[in-house]
Amino acid sequence: MWRGYYTSLRLGPGHAFINVDLSSQPMIMHGNLPDVMIAYAKAKAPRFGPSDLSTRTMHPQAAIDLGRFLRNLKVVIKAKDQQGTEQHRKIKELTKLSAADAKFNLENGQQTNVKEYIKAQYGVTLQHPEWPCIRVSKVALWPIEVCEIQVGQKYGKKLDPAQTAESLKFTTIGPRDRIPLLRKGIEKIMPTNAGSPLNQWGLQIETTPMEVPARILPPPQVTYKNKTVTPGSGTWDLRGYNFMKTASIERWMVFVFDREQFFPHRDVQNSVQGFVEGLSKTGIRVMTQQPTIVYGAGVHPDRVAQFMKHEAKKVFRDIPQLFVCYLPRKPCDEYAAIKVGIATQCLSIPKVKRGNPQYYANVAMKVNVKLNGTNSTVNLGPAVSGKPTVIFGADVSHPAPGSFAPSVAALVGTINPEFTNYGSSIRIQPSRVECIAEIGAMVQDLLKQFHKSVKVKPQRLIFFRDGVSEGQFSQVMDQEVNAIRIACQSLEATYKPEITYIVCGKRHHISLFPMRPEDGDRTGNVQAGTTVDQQITSAYTFDWYTQSHASLLGTSRSAHYTVLVDDSKFSADTLQQLVYNLCYTYARCTRSVSYATPAYYADRLATRACLYLNADADDAASVLSSHSGASADEQRRVKMTEYRQKLK
Repeated sequence: MWRGYYTSLRLGPGHAFINVDLSSQPMIMHGNLPDVMIAYAKAKAPRFGPSDLSTRTMHPQAAIDLGRFLRNLKVVIKAKDQQGTEQHRKIKELTKLSAADAKFNLENGQQTNVKEYIKAQYGVTLQHPEWPCIRVSKVALWPIEVCEIQVGQKYGKKLDPAQTAESLKFTTIGPRDRIPLLRKGIEKIMPTNAGSPLNQWGLQIETTPMEVPARILPPPQVTYKNKTVTPGSGTWDLRGYNFMKTASIERWMVFVFDREQFFPHRDVQNSVQGFVEGLSKTGIRVMTQQPTIVYGAGVHPDRVAQFMKHEAKKVFRDIPQLFVCYLPRKPCDEYAAIKVGIATQCLSIPKVKRGNPQYYANVAMKVNVKLNGTNSTVNLGPAVSGKPTVIFGADVSHPAPGSFAPSVAALVGTINPEFTNYGSSIRIQPSRVECIAEIGAMVQDLLKQFHKSVKVKPQRLIFFRDGVSEGQFSQVMDQEVNAIRIACQSLEATYKPEITYIVCGKRHHISLFPMRPEDGDRTGNVQAGTTVDQQITSAYTFDWYTQSHASLLGTSRSAHYTVLVDDSKFSADTLQQLVYNLCYTYARCTRSVSYATPAYYADRLATRACLYLNADADDAASVLSSHSGASADEQRRVKMTEYRQKLK
């Protein structure tokens, strides 16, 4: 990982300011090409060593993985020509031929191989002629032994879980440590000495951080069946509280996707007892205390869902209310299959072995919602009073870098007057297209769900759109907002509800710090509820920043909200309080979340839909579809339609 600085010049109300932030980037390991290849291969095969680079012994999958990793990387050729010049080339492919086996004809017609040519032309005797070559052009091959990976190349692909964990350690910097690093960056980027270009041009830039006015919004009351709590610092404790509307579990089964020798039947029973007790403490009624336990270790991930349904039919006539699945690790190959269209709750075996009651309390919040219960309610304020209202969240999930899979658009919307139950709609669309192509049809889906539940048409629609950059605002206005209006009128010509369209997200570089340590929270961050709507906001739009959550690690990043459309003409206070109150409605935890819950749900839905489609692992099918018609895309579309029905 490399650390640097992000800078941008921004226009605020009546002034300009420079935004400086820390930036981190995963980089390709540089150095001898064989060393880099071995280090990369060791991530999947820890015993991989120099002897495994031989073209005769290299595992076929390792060759494929290394070929994908090396493609388009820049290398320096250490074998210098007669003038002593180094060559800088780009890798086209990793060949299957070694330096000893790769043969070609010289200009005089004599045949030679790469090994002998390198020795004759450059005076280099290869120590490992059995290692493969890289191709840098149609005719040019170089043995990996004489190549070095050039320094300073970005790693643009998706990080694996271990790499992600390491990158988080590197990028997690608390506010007390972050400010000195930012000051150092400002001194480097904007020197203020007499001879600096800024002074020569007559520009004066204040290098101390800006002081901006802020206010702390009051937290809402969170209401449970037996008590009401006013959270402090964005958190509260579930102990002693019963859910507002509880589910009842009569038919359920337990699946253990680990070998019985590692998680014995008695340990599973003890965990099930802890699970039942955790649910009962919140008011969830579990009628069957000793469910059927089935071990599923060794079942192929593609057959997991079928296996679970088959086992369930041995016990029940139809699919039970809930499958509880014990998984040995995260991520787990079975997870995607388990989550397809059936009510499930996954439990981590390492976590349940610790026997922490708080873990089961957290699980209870998820289970109750999955079974159509309601954990708690929050009064959202005047923005949603007086008229039937639907609050939407929208997001688009894009494939991992280097993938050709399609993007997935997700829309969620409240379908009850308490704003606790959500309907959903998902679609696939061309890869990395941000505007939601079928948002009109998706809105219609949710309006129909709301009307079916409440028996009235909503007169106010409030949208929270995640993932849109400032450069896409006009495009979203032209395409998505207009499509929503047309969709409403196509349901009924006179149906014209008020629309408020708010873009929200955390992909910005504004950091808020308390002026004095005593003004911050225990981690040194600004307190939950801190809102800034002056000086660092846009000169052209109505926008603001709200720090809605209590940060656990590092420097917290506030959510940025920009209002693109507001037919209801809400005041700033009304909208800001609505947004902050919504952050306390996330059903899966007893904390306020970092941005508006509807957008949070949409993000989770889009990510889950990608998991359903196994999009990241289906690149080959996507590439094939570009050459052989739309078969792969059609298969995805059919699968998405099936999942849409299961999600309702």
